[in-house]
Amino acid sequence: MANVFQRSSGRNWRLRQQSLALFEQWRQELEATGFEVTIQRGLWMLANSSNQFEKQQALAEKRKKENIKLEIVDPIQLNNFVNSGRLPELPQGVCGALWSEFDGQLDPKQWMQALLESGENYGLQIIDGLVNQLKQDGGSWQVSWLGGSNDQNNEKYSENRKFDVILLCSGLASTELLKPLAEDISIAITLQPVIGQALELQLPTDINWQGSINWDGINLVPRPGGRLWLGATLEPAQTASEMGATKELQAMQHLKGAAPEWLKQAQVLRKWQGVRAQPLGRTAPILEQLLPGLMILAGHYRNGILLGPASAAWAAANI
Repeated sequence: MANVFQRSSGRNWRLRQQSLALFEQWRQELEATGFEVTIQRGLWMLANSSNQFEKQQALAEKRKKENIKLEIVDPIQLNNFVNSGRLPELPQGVCGALWSEFDGQLDPKQWMQALLESGENYGLQIIDGLVNQLKQDGGSWQVSWLGGSNDQNNEKYSENRKFDVILLCSGLASTELLKPLAEDISIAITLQPVIGQALELQLPTDINWQGSINWDGINLVPRPGGRLWLGATLEPAQTASEMGATKELQAMQHLKGAAPEWLKQAQVLRKWQGVRAQPLGRTAPILEQLLPGLMILAGHYRNGILLGPASAAWAAANI
């Protein structure tokens, strides 16, 4: 969600626009070196109130002046799209929509696999270990971690190495690593956990449409084979390990009581959950140089994938 972002200025707007461009650039570069990655274009922002539809119309007019194309779709046009098969039966109470042809969706696992393998081709080294200490050592940084087992007793071994630059991208754990370094850093950066749960559904065989749908903050992303990603909830919590059929998950699955019949008939194939780091007292994400050679890229909250490319570009420029 870059072009449909409500603001037209500020850091978050710039990061979204930069990422939108970088994803296309990276796609071309990855494909040129033999990696297959895809971007599915098209995003429907459904309005569930007349006030929301008026805001969408105002946004489309503003984007038109910025040479960014957003299309306003009134209820009659929406009904025609449903009848023609371009859209499925819509949730109850929809009174208009905004169509963005350049926003859309991608498969994070597909992209991460390609980026990791491409990185290894350029010399990226991946060390499997749990970092337990960062320490300044002259003009460099010493990183200590617990690695995999090196004997039959399955005991962990410790290791440390020196690096010129550290990029701290460890979400909620970032604050724990920073506490021993400086009191003012640990106080300045506060992250709170927010649970997100999502579902993968198998839809009735005759349901298919172009583009993903956002309805009242809930995303419906069509997948190959008549499947659907439905997500995600917002649930303050410390851990996702014990999450189950919470009221938030049930409300999301039924679109807060507005689900069309085809969604009610969908079969749940799997569900997953995770903890997202939300910054307190500042906007997401946190992109800062804390000390010479130490940068933090964390607290992306609900936009970790979207803002990943722009965050990487920020880090590269600072290095």
